[in-house]
Amino acid sequence: MPFSPPNRRTVLAGLAASGGAGTVRAQSTTRETPVRVITGHEGRFNGRAVRYTATLEETRITAAPERPAARFVTTAYVAEPRDPARPVLFLFNGGPIVASSYLHIGAFGPRRYDPPRDVNADVAPPYALVDNSDCPLDVADLVFVDPPETGFSRLEDETDRLQAYSDRADSLMTAEFIQVWLRAAGRETSPVHLVGESYGTLRASLTAGLLSETRPLEGLVLLGQALNMIETSQRAGNILSYATNLPTLTAVAWHHGRISRGEGLSARIEESWAFAMSAYLEALRLGNALPVAESRAMAGRLEALTGIGRDYYLANRLMISKVAFCRELLRDQGLILAMYDARYAGPAPAAGEPATDPYGKVNAMIPPLLARHLTETLGVTLPMADYRASAPRPGPWAYAPSSGAGGPFDDYHYDRGVEQAMAANPRFRLLIGTGVFDTTTTLGPARYLADQAAYPRERLVLREYEGGHMAYSNPDARTAMAQDLRAFVAGPRSA
Repeated sequence: MPFSPPNRRTVLAGLAASGGAGTVRAQSTTRETPVRVITGHEGRFNGRAVRYTATLEETRITAAPERPAARFVTTAYVAEPRDPARPVLFLFNGGPIVASSYLHIGAFGPRRYDPPRDVNADVAPPYALVDNSDCPLDVADLVFVDPPETGFSRLEDETDRLQAYSDRADSLMTAEFIQVWLRAAGRETSPVHLVGESYGTLRASLTAGLLSETRPLEGLVLLGQALNMIETSQRAGNILSYATNLPTLTAVAWHHGRISRGEGLSARIEESWAFAMSAYLEALRLGNALPVAESRAMAGRLEALTGIGRDYYLANRLMISKVAFCRELLRDQGLILAMYDARYAGPAPAAGEPATDPYGKVNAMIPPLLARHLTETLGVTLPMADYRASAPRPGPWAYAPSSGAGGPFDDYHYDRGVEQAMAANPRFRLLIGTGVFDTTTTLGPARYLADQAAYPRERLVLREYEGGHMAYSNPDARTAMAQDLRAFVAGPRSA
């Protein structure tokens, strides 16, 4: 899928044309005139030739109650000729609070990284930047959103960080940005979907709830969802979280050959899920009241499903946390597993030493390839030293304490935004995608969320992929995810 040379470029705010598209000049990101860089390209996506315009531009939002003023710098890809009826996808990652570089270069941008299919292969520079046939530009226009203080985006006043770094302010800024962008682009009538990953799934739900009052959306795509993070995070005493997370442990143990392969990965996951939601959950509920013989039998069953010895379970009230599991499964080989993608294993640290993330070799590909794409493909001359993969943090992220009857625990109901969006638009739908080897945001809580949702099940699409938190690092999972996204975006329009 060769890219044509840039055939059109508009550069404002001192981004003077230089010796080449990759030339970088030292410039401040504090600008009087908004930055805008426009280039024309063509590519082939899902077998279809598409001409498109790439625009890196700054969108300013003003201050309002609970929302500071900010400058969003985003990268948009819009098919030519332009069609106001075409869907627009706004995509962002999580953190909080990080830039959209993972979804941009890892999954859905027109160019992407190319990690080895073999998880044990060495990954070292120079990294390949390749054309991405899985990019969904054949069905929708794409806007990759870097929240303020990430990427080139900034708050107007950095002293507003304490206010901005909260789920409330973050979603208010995002909702305002989307409306301003749509007006400026003449896309007020376009079907709009949000695509969020990890914490970005919370941002997506909260933003959808806010927009339901003024500009209802067509749908949400949640990758590595964390809306019901209580069932995901395994806080002490929450037995449900240990039950919902069991199928992930089974999938990982299956991958590493620590349990019987049985009839395949899917069959073993289903077996584990059925057991987790019945006999295992009941045993955890009984706790100390569970007879000794039944406890021993349960520990044996857990060993067969997770590869962790029964003695461990008997010594730990029939539970193992996800963190402990990643330490224990391959301990006899001197290895630990990556939390974000437990297919990856690396040397266990010596006592008192920090662990090295075995998946880090894949994530390390993103920053240099994003810089290369922006400077060489898109002709951006802003200094990449100013591009922030993550935001400076003056303190912890604020999850909006509530004065309601439920206190702060009310605020953990992040599915409320989806409920509001469902009510505002009868065509609104939800797609949830989870990597089965992700031990951070796991498949069980996603299934539980779908089962407990206060909206029609037929408006929710649940998918699972053979990958980790960033499942798209597995080529097969990336292609499956892209096809699911295409079908999802097309669905409401043809209904």
